[in-house]
Amino acid sequence: MPEPTPQLYCSRGFTITELVKIYARYCKDLADPEEIWIEGYDEFLFYRSDIEIRKNELTPELAAEVRRNDAIVLEKAYKYLEEYEFGIGLLEDSYRCKRYPRSHWWWYVDKIHHGDLPKPDLSLPV
Repeated sequence: MPEPTPQLYCSRGFTITELVKIYARYCKDLADPEEIWIEGYDEFLFYRSDIEIRKNELTPELAAEVRRNDAIVLEKAYKYLEEYEFGIGLLEDSYRCKRYPRSHWWWYVDKIHHGDLPKPDLSLPV
């Protein structure tokens, strides 16, 4: 079965800089040591996929910022999405596997957490 081709979530009017800033804001909340998360912050998954689709527009500085935030997602997203049930439906294979390839690893943090998929190498370019 071929990998799906994701569609843009924010299809109009957002610059790549704005997308990276929105993603960073969501990741800042994920990194909050008090773990007082707001429902709806799971949109970081969609914004990160938009960044991936448009990654050829990233400057080296923006790419570095994306990777810094990817590290937060890799460390914190599983707990946010799975343990606090914010990802109900989003982490279901019937939803994500139809829309996002495994190269969009942020959609598969549960599988990474459980060792079913390897951790992404964040030292590689976005």
